[in-house]
Amino acid sequence: WGPWADVGMAAGGGVNARLQAMGIGLIGIGQGVAAFRASMQFRAPSVFSLYVVRWGQFLGMMPEVPNMLAGLMPKKSAAPVASGGGGGGSSVNAVSLEQIQEILKNTTGGDVDPDAPLMEAGLDS
Repeated sequence: WGPWADVGMAAGGGVNARLQAMGIGLIGIGQGVAAFRASMQFRAPSVFSLYVVRWGQFLGMMPEVPNMLAGLMPKKSAAPVASGGGGGGSSVNAVSLEQIQEILKNTTGGDVDPDAPLMEAGLDS
């Protein structure tokens, strides 16, 4: 789990501000509860993770973006895109299973079964 907004070490001002400046968002109680419920569903993955990341900001701080994360960089557009509903300019970058599998393939050197524990593919935390 990533850092939580309302409880724990990241809830304090100093840690919270540093995380936010790096592009790491905080998990709200509603998000956390929903993810926990999803993880408890029948046939849920044996490993479950929740991180809130503003990829452009997070990866933009790196001198060089690692190849396995390059697909997560937001696409640069030639013209600004108007957002409906007064969304304040925030965006969500969805990551597909295919993108994750491609990243894992580049990392491990072979195909990874999406239903198998990542440790079986030679990955560790």
